Order: sequence, then structure tokens, then C-alpha cells
Amino acid sequence: MNTNDILEQLRSFAIDHGLPKTDMALFGTLCPYCGKTDRIRPLEHPDDLSHTMTSEDLRAYEGFWKHFAASEGSLGVCKFCQNPLRLGGNGRAEPLYQ
Repeated sequence: MNTNDILEQLRSFAIDHGLPKTDMALFGTLCPYCGKTDRIRPLEHPDDLSHTMTSEDLRAYEGFWKHFAASEGSLGVCKFCQNPLRLGGNGRAEPLYQ
């Protein structure tokens, strides 16, 4: 399966499961896809969702996280365009695919 297919699965998974669960926006972080700066929300680390998901869903989410998150980075989603993002240091959001 190629990266774009996995990315689409992550996007659908986040929408279907109402992720992120918290409604905290990262103001000033620019979405590399749509250009909005007030709609980026961090996705929860898989460990933080262990009590709210089935074990099968959690395994799938952990797989997405391992595939896309940098070794010390995290993932987020733009709630305007619904694209998943890699969140880096200094308030940067990076595309998961080019």
C-alpha cells in the first residue's frame, strides 16, 4: 500500500473517530495545504486513547502514528481542510506527502 492510501486511511480514521478529542487549536501554525492559521489541532498520542478505543482501532491508530510521526514529533489535523499533518518544532506544520 502506498503512502497516499495510508494517508487517506488516516484522514478517514480521524473523521470517523472524531479525532482529535480535544478542541485546542494551535494558533499561528500555518496549514501547508489550505493556508489557515487557526484550525490546526494536535492529534492525541496513541497512549492517551487506550481507554477510549477498541484494541483493533488502537492498533490501527498506532500504525498510522508510527508510519507518519517523526521520532520525536507528533501529528495534527487541519479542521478546515481535514488534512493530517506532521507537527514539528517551532510551531511548524508539515505535509505528510508531497
